[in-house]
Amino acid sequence: MQAAREPVEFLPDFCTGSRVLHVLLVCEAVAVVLALGEADPAALPRRLLLLSVYLQWIGICSAAALCLVRRHAGHLDARGVVALAYLTLLAVTFAITEITFVAGRYAGFSPLFGPAGHLAFVARSLGICAVVAALALRYFWLRSAWRQHARAEVQARLEALQARIEPHFLFNSLNSVAALIAARPAAAERALEDLAALLRARLADDAPDVVTLADELVLVEAYARIEQLRLGERLTLDFDIDPAARGCRLPALTVQPLVENAIAHGVARLPAGGTVGVAAGLRERMLVVRVTNPLAADAPAAPGNRQALVNIRRRLALRYGDTARIDIARDEQRFIVDMQLPQDRSDS
Repeated sequence: MQAAREPVEFLPDFCTGSRVLHVLLVCEAVAVVLALGEADPAALPRRLLLLSVYLQWIGICSAAALCLVRRHAGHLDARGVVALAYLTLLAVTFAITEITFVAGRYAGFSPLFGPAGHLAFVARSLGICAVVAALALRYFWLRSAWRQHARAEVQARLEALQARIEPHFLFNSLNSVAALIAARPAAAERALEDLAALLRARLADDAPDVVTLADELVLVEAYARIEQLRLGERLTLDFDIDPAARGCRLPALTVQPLVENAIAHGVARLPAGGTVGVAAGLRERMLVVRVTNPLAADAPAAPGNRQALVNIRRRLALRYGDTARIDIARDEQRFIVDMQLPQDRSDS
């Protein structure tokens, strides 16, 4: 039921007093603008009073109508809600205009009609309503889109933070370092340096959002060295990096999580291990990265977070829109992840 109401959320809640007050203020501003077009300065106060009453009446009824639209149009999609709200505002304006014209002759509103008569008064009122309603609905739509984008960005950042520390990896790394301290202190020191580099890249407040591919590969190599302490000769990496691609820029921590997935859910699950391939090239101003690992379909499932691909997709969508993509494929022996990032814009 909640999902059905999402399309109407872009409309403010006109059932509240504050929203109605905003509508009345807008109507009064329109009344002032229209009254200032009066050629006779002596008639300005009276015209302003009549326009204020007329437009405030339209404003109150329009707010009530939009309140009902928001409450009862949950079955429509977003465009349907926009169309219904727009037509509702025109219908309210038309009805009040007709009532004003009929009853206005006896209530002193005739100065609003002008010499052109009934049709001109109706057409003028509907024209003003059409413009104001279109601008208002467009503003509500853009404000809602901006808020949804902001919420999605915050959610993506939270998910990225939640996925940054893999407890199983951290536990295994510390165990490996502890086992090396007595027998191979130099290797233990190097492992701690690699672990510190990874944690700094993942947790530091001043860590850059965008890095070069060369910098990202440094983290990949550091992570691989830590995992090799646990997996030994079962893990090998095969790098095929085009020199022209090393200076390409990409969001930080995009390739390293792919390699982490490839090791955790591929190589580590196979008794004989395997090779993780990392290839990158620059094609038509697109950075193309491929990460491959052997399939481990029949091996026991690996523990840990499998949300890396989902998070990377969301991060790329927020930064690049539809110009970046990440594709997943598999053949008889390999699991393949292809990532394409545009390089025709500044990512600083």
